[in-house]
Amino acid sequence: WRITVRDAETGKVITDLVEHGQEVVIAKGGRGGRGNIRFATPRNPAPEIAENGEPGEERQLELELKILADVGLVGFPSVGKSTLLSVVSSAKPKIGAYHFTTIVPNLGMVRTKSGDSFAMADLPGLIEGASQGVGLGTQFLRHPA
Repeated sequence: WRITVRDAETGKVITDLVEHGQEVVIAKGGRGGRGNIRFATPRNPAPEIAENGEPGEERQLELELKILADVGLVGFPSVGKSTLLSVVSSAKPKIGAYHFTTIVPNLGMVRTKSGDSFAMADLPGLIEGASQGVGLGTQFLRHPA
């Protein structure tokens, strides 16, 4: 998997998160306020007083989760990619007798007889001319990448 973090206003990629536990500072938090312990006195050891801190930075972000499958089912529309995925895994993709039933990738985990497993992706059908914008064009072409 990979999570791409983009600035929502500019579309510029800020970072790609690719490792479990990876951390990155995208916006700095504000300075904290003083809590009730700062206002404690011998007569009032637990006051219900606190001061607000200063605001931190604010950013609008877009997060895109990319899941990397071990196997991708690539082909023309309505050739059985979703049906195959539903048979070999427990995935429940939408299956229909019309073109472009699948418009976003579907993932399934396939278990082999030996107990191994792998991820399989059912990708939207490709049509001739998609790279020139035919149909939903390049919107679909980003999935197999």
